[in-house]
Amino acid sequence: MSAFLGHIHYWLYRKIQLLVERENLILEKTTKVVDDLAEELHSISVDTYGEPINPSIPLENIIDHGNIHGWLANQINIASVREAAFIRDLLDTNSGDEAVHVVTAILDAFAVQGQACGVVAQDNLEEHTAPAIYNALQNFYVNGMPCDGGDQVVSESPDEFTWVGDHRLQVGYWRTAGVDPKFMAVAYQTWFEAFVKAIDPAFELVTTEENGTRLYSIRKK
Repeated sequence: MSAFLGHIHYWLYRKIQLLVERENLILEKTTKVVDDLAEELHSISVDTYGEPINPSIPLENIIDHGNIHGWLANQINIASVREAAFIRDLLDTNSGDEAVHVVTAILDAFAVQGQACGVVAQDNLEEHTAPAIYNALQNFYVNGMPCDGGDQVVSESPDEFTWVGDHRLQVGYWRTAGVDPKFMAVAYQTWFEAFVKAIDPAFELVTTEENGTRLYSIRKK
């Protein structure tokens, strides 16, 4: 990456901001279910992994200008692990009906943000095709650094875009946090579904499995 701030740095920073905003949304929604316990658990994750950035602060006022790439990569790591650890603790400290409500609240946070991002993405969607929707999706969720290579694409056509849903650029954070990767995959799937439905109701997010490999497809209905 360049030693100077450019479009790609602001693009990454916006996705980090969205990750922090989702973490706050999870806190807001789970507080309605378990009251002060959610705040206590979130404080533990913050104490362990570091304070969230203030999403309102401009990038140029917060970044380490001497280490632009390293600062962005570190913020992705901190925010991703902290959110996952918070979710882990929410899942581990609740049981019975309360656990069901906590799960619902977490997934609702993912769905609400996915839907909101999909609405915003409508304005810049130049083609109503599956690949265009996939590319738009990449602007709104943290999927590693550009040098990480992105997803493994299986097939693409105007009406369907399929990629391997192994979350290879997220599982490392989940493993560090000790959260259930199956739950996190469901949470991300929920986000994707809401995003696709919002950006273009003529398409849907379909999850399948092929030879034990999870696949995501953006498919025209």
